[in-house]
Amino acid sequence: MKKSNRIYHCIYVGMILLFVLAIVYLISTDNTASWTSVFSRDSVAFDEGWYCEDGEAADMSHLNQLTEPYVETSVYHILPSEIDSDCYLCFRSKNIYYQVYVGDELRYDPEVPESELYNLSFGTRWNYVALESTDVGKTVEIRFYTVYEESRACVDNLTLGPAAGSILSMLQSKSFSFITCLLLLFIGVLLIVADIPINIRKEKNHELLYLGLFATSIAVWCFAETNIMQLFTNDSRMLQLVSCSSLMMIPIPIVLYLDAAFELHRHFLVPVICFASGAEFVICTILHLTKILDFHETLTLTHILLLTLAVIMISVIFWNVFLKAKSHSVFQFLRTIGFSGICFATVIDIIRYYRGSGSDSAMFVRVGLLIFVICYGSSSLEKTINAVKLGVQSELISQLAYRDGLTAIGNRTAFQEQLESLEGTKESLECIAIIMFDVNDLKYVNDNLGHQVGDKMLVASANIIKESFSALNASCYRIGGDEFAVILSGEHTRERCKEGLAQFKKNEKAFNENDTEKLFHVSIASGYAFYEKTDNNSKLDDIYREADAKMYQNKKEIKAARAASPAFSM
Repeated sequence: MKKSNRIYHCIYVGMILLFVLAIVYLISTDNTASWTSVFSRDSVAFDEGWYCEDGEAADMSHLNQLTEPYVETSVYHILPSEIDSDCYLCFRSKNIYYQVYVGDELRYDPEVPESELYNLSFGTRWNYVALESTDVGKTVEIRFYTVYEESRACVDNLTLGPAAGSILSMLQSKSFSFITCLLLLFIGVLLIVADIPINIRKEKNHELLYLGLFATSIAVWCFAETNIMQLFTNDSRMLQLVSCSSLMMIPIPIVLYLDAAFELHRHFLVPVICFASGAEFVICTILHLTKILDFHETLTLTHILLLTLAVIMISVIFWNVFLKAKSHSVFQFLRTIGFSGICFATVIDIIRYYRGSGSDSAMFVRVGLLIFVICYGSSSLEKTINAVKLGVQSELISQLAYRDGLTAIGNRTAFQEQLESLEGTKESLECIAIIMFDVNDLKYVNDNLGHQVGDKMLVASANIIKESFSALNASCYRIGGDEFAVILSGEHTRERCKEGLAQFKKNEKAFNENDTEKLFHVSIASGYAFYEKTDNNSKLDDIYREADAKMYQNKKEIKAARAASPAFSM
């Protein structure tokens, strides 16, 4: 990069930073009322003041502590003395089945979708119970029961006011989480798509694919955890199933990514984690379908596997980023940021989870994962692109070294290496055939019609030979100026050789009959020899010389036939 261009880049980055800082400053100092606050100005918090049947205060955040599973219990609250005409009791429910009574009237009884695939729980749901102006001073009763003993069951985000204001307020509070999920999903899909053109080559490295699948799995889980999707469907049980099962999709892609990106020294970790993840999925699914334990109740198995994977991931990344690395590039710096981000975010959310802080159990993990995926995705993309460049260069060099430049088939070097390779494995093969070819009259064509026509003759001859054996899993080579060779090995070699030679005669005849230019007549001598598995003392060089001798014998026969046929001419 030119030094002057670096200066321009620095100037532009500075301009962007100033622009972002200005926007952040304006947002932080904005005291005007938002549309959300306008719509929700009449909403009032209704979290406090709930009580149980015995008059004791009810902890709405931990309803599972008030009762045993499947034992119906009620909590109560008295409505205020004034209620507007467009007023709703708005709340979020988690892991409870419930009905809402106003006075003695059943006012709200949510429909419960049923399926053999669902968990026992009703999941997480946003609820909006319409109230009337005549409901002032009446008692609201939420009659509920839980299904899990240990899992948190709650009713939170309770407000009285317009439903639209409650929805907008919730969307505003969840907007950052939702945008983070969208970015994770977008980056995951982008990495998966980017893997396709980059890996159209022989030696593949699917870092981007595995990281993309990891990001996509996390994004699906995070979407379910934000509770925003519950606004778009009444089937809260389906979303809970998505939340639980998507976690089981995480281990395999991340361990494959670690192996592709860092080449795990303990290679047993990859099959162990992958088989453990598959086994856990099968076991949990069987327990779920047989109604012994549902996916929610077997989350502990998933958490143990994810915790094990987290320890492996942290160990591998720490070793490669901080201990093993010899140089410190920009991408090394990015990986450090990504590694630090996911570690700190995980620690913070674990502390929040055990302290029972907040309803969003993955708030910081989402941000940490987003930083991790962006940093490591950028690094993997750069490394993969460089690998592709090296692969293209290596493939070009390989073509120059092993391909004949004129006919685009293997050259003499490739032929010799193939013979050496087969020599070492010939005892395991039933039969090996070597077929030799020699183009007649090439010198005559070069001397009388020019080397360009001679080259056309060689290309035509190569195509005839290659097309004759292309369907027979054979290797074709140009091993001299006018000499070609074909190698066949494996099962039914004799039959394939016979079939190829018959097709060769047909192709040679068809070319001479259909060639519109009529510059030359293609005549190719051939000879072949076989190595049998029982020929323990034979070497492939001997078979090669035998085939070559037979080819020259055929060449003499062709010349003798021409001499006896005065009608023949070039």
